[in-house]
Amino acid sequence: MPSHPHDKPEPRTPLTARALWLALISLVPLVSLVAAGCATLPPPGPARGLYVDLRKSVELSEDTGGWVVDRVEIESQAGTALRSLCRVDPVERQKLASWLDGELALEGGATAREIYDKHGGDFGAAKEAIHLERVRSLLRYAERHAEEDCPFWLHIEPEFNGIEGDSHRFVLWLESVGGGALVFERGKVALGGGGGGRVFAAYGIGPRATLALGGELSGNGAFVENKTGGRTIETTFTAATPVILRISDLARVYDFEVAPVARVATHESWFPPGMRVATSVGFSASRGSAFMPYVLLWLGYEVHAAHGRNPADHSIRIGTRVGVDLDP
Repeated sequence: MPSHPHDKPEPRTPLTARALWLALISLVPLVSLVAAGCATLPPPGPARGLYVDLRKSVELSEDTGGWVVDRVEIESQAGTALRSLCRVDPVERQKLASWLDGELALEGGATAREIYDKHGGDFGAAKEAIHLERVRSLLRYAERHAEEDCPFWLHIEPEFNGIEGDSHRFVLWLESVGGGALVFERGKVALGGGGGGRVFAAYGIGPRATLALGGELSGNGAFVENKTGGRTIETTFTAATPVILRISDLARVYDFEVAPVARVATHESWFPPGMRVATSVGFSASRGSAFMPYVLLWLGYEVHAAHGRNPADHSIRIGTRVGVDLDP
């Protein structure tokens, strides 16, 4: 927040460093928990990339309109399924079919209905089996129509990694970010908010994880108390260089972010920068052409140490991130 003319210099407080350190440490078990809860994937290879694409298509259909009639849903997704399946060797398709059979057996039966009946009509017990069976049905349907319907310009790719994820490819993220904030300074609380734009260069370091480095410019305002006891709006502009680890669980996306944040103003020094840690959760849509839209809800903690006449301040921020994952 901008300085006040009569503010006395405030020494750096170790509370700032401690608060940031605790926030960073809290991300470690959170990342581990999210990664452990992700869906099981087939062994590395084209079968894995095909599974990710088919499973994401199924999950998006379940989340948007609900999945009721298998035949109708499978036919509606045939084009998306063939876009991936036509790039995968028939041997790898059979590997995926065998893996799906094995996963269903591990769930407790050959079909979701069998598992459902075995557990006395418990839908929760059969939920994962239902997902797997729908993927298997979509795979079988696409395989039956592949010879006739695969376009001539789609060829077998021995190193196929899937279309819907970022695995082993460079991508760009373009996004807007905005929301509200609670700002704590000198024991007082102010309401604030703002928004900005961000650009990231990212690389998929595995089937689930993407690492991204970006730049951000944003504007923020807060209703702060002035010397007369009233409240005025103080505006600041910030520049940040966020680093994000994204964990993708098919259609679901979890981001973990750390960013140095500098305030851009004529009366304040850019250094030392503040720091932000944040987590986000949301969904990514199907990749249409080169673009895969996503939307996330994010929660962040930002801290700026005391500097010159500016006291230390802390803020808790919540908002949304809306963007596209661009595969050039």
